[in-house]
Amino acid sequence: MTVLSVDRKMEIIDYYNKNPEQVLNMLVDMQFESADGYIDQQTARFVAEELKITETRIYEMITFYSILKEIPQARYVIKICNSAPCQFSGGNFIRNALKEILGTEENETTDDGLFMYHGIPCFGACAQDPMIKIKDRVFANLSIPKLQTLIIDLKAGKYPDLYSGGN
Repeated sequence: MTVLSVDRKMEIIDYYNKNPEQVLNMLVDMQFESADGYIDQQTARFVAEELKITETRIYEMITFYSILKEIPQARYVIKICNSAPCQFSGGNFIRNALKEILGTEENETTDDGLFMYHGIPCFGACAQDPMIKIKDRVFANLSIPKLQTLIIDLKAGKYPDLYSGGN
């Protein structure tokens, strides 16, 4: 991931034929390619100007769709299932363990910029609790030692495909 150039932003807008109805897809693509995994003010303004829509409309989308972020994201965004069955069978255990292992609260980025964790709705994999999700990969049947090993592996760069890019 790199800082998105104006040329690259324009390529994404052109890919969608400058169609304002495709602004969500444009923003997702730009966020995924951005170094910090979010839509910065400069990008929001640029897209609004190119599509001839208001910047307010862009921010309405960013704040409405949970996939879009308006603040920089950690390299690894760890998601914890918030559904009732998962909470009863290990979700809180995972949340508490991450707080201790990472030394940070939910929805906060670690000082090194590597990790952030937060709850999301059901993963649809209740039988594999306790679990977390990073990007599209589910890490299931976790214990504290497994979670600690995973964090060590992530810090060592063993899963480069899981860099967040805002996802």
